[in-house]
Parts: sequence; C-alpha cells; structure tokens
Amino acid sequence: MILTSFAVLTTLAKLQATATPLSCPINLEPVTKGTPVTDYNGVRFTYCCGGCDAEFIKAPQAALEKAAKAGKTVGVFLFDPVSQKPIDSEKAAGGSSDYKGVRFFFSSTEDKTTFDKSPAKFGVLPKKEALFCPINKAPVASYDKASGYGDYEGTRYYFCCAGCDTPFAKDPAKFAPDAKDYVKAPKAIKPTTKDGAPR
Repeated sequence: MILTSFAVLTTLAKLQATATPLSCPINLEPVTKGTPVTDYNGVRFTYCCGGCDAEFIKAPQAALEKAAKAGKTVGVFLFDPVSQKPIDSEKAAGGSSDYKGVRFFFSSTEDKTTFDKSPAKFGVLPKKEALFCPINKAPVASYDKASGYGDYEGTRYYFCCAGCDTPFAKDPAKFAPDAKDYVKAPKAIKPTTKDGAPR
C-alpha cells in the first residue's frame, strides 16, 4: 500500500514537472511570480509583468481565445471539471490536462480519463454564470470561495457550501429560478484568498 502510494505520488510529480509552463494571457510570455492574480470564469490567471492584469480585465474572453489559438496554456481551472468540486492543484492525485488555453486538474485518474475522452464536454467555460447559491439563496463571494458548481441550460451556478450540489443536480429547474437575478456574463475579479495562490 505504501509503495503504491509512493509510486502514484512520484508519477504525479513527474507529470507536473513536464507540464508546459503557464504563459501570460496578454503577452503570451512565461508568467512571473509576484505579479497580480485574476480569476475569470472559474480560471485563475497570473502574468508576466505589471499592467497585464489591467489589459486582461478589459477583455478576458478575447485574451483567452488568442492564447488558445497560439497553443499557450494561460490559466488554471479552480475545480475538478468532472466532479465540479474545488481542487488544490498541488494535491491533484489525477494529474492535469490542458484544453483551449486552460489547465484542468483532477482529484483522481478516473476523472482525468473521463475528461480526456470528452474535453469539449467538461472543459467548456459558460457564457453565463451566477455567483449566487440557488439552494441557500446566498451570494458566493468569489470562485475560490465556492464549494463547487452545477451547470443548467448554459449557465453555471456556484454553490455556497458542501451539500448544495446534490439537490441542484436532482432538480436544477426547481432551483435555478432562485438565482435568476444574479445570472450575468462572467467578468474578471480579484480572488479573495490572501495571496491569490493556486489552491
């Protein structure tokens, strides 16, 4: 058991070490530590130098599309896209996959396999979202404060606490209307964690 766990951790470390370095979504240059951090559509972005964050905030979707066309990975998704729950990229037991400029981490190798079979299904970034929990009818301060999310009819709904995902998944049509006043196009925001470090 211990040897198996060690082997998994060693393999994971090797995979992460060989992953393509993240690039700035504006200049497409390697990111630099200590630059600002911005979250957009559940994805965390860092930059190569000061000032790039202001440019990104003006048109985040355009920057992401440009990076994807250039084959650059410029952001880290804050959730396992299969389980739809928050994930710490440094503790992701399933490794990662890059898709359309975004790096996705997984809590298990099974989730990674599922994603890799249908990345267009799980790696989509919606055009509408609600940072408002439709179950408890409570605002969600930021992506990094969400306990997870659920998608329904093209909108992503973020949850305030563990357990909200289950009733939403069973009957999203019942709960989605409770968040209708909070549905809007995603916009770039500052993370609420102290240092903005990837989880």
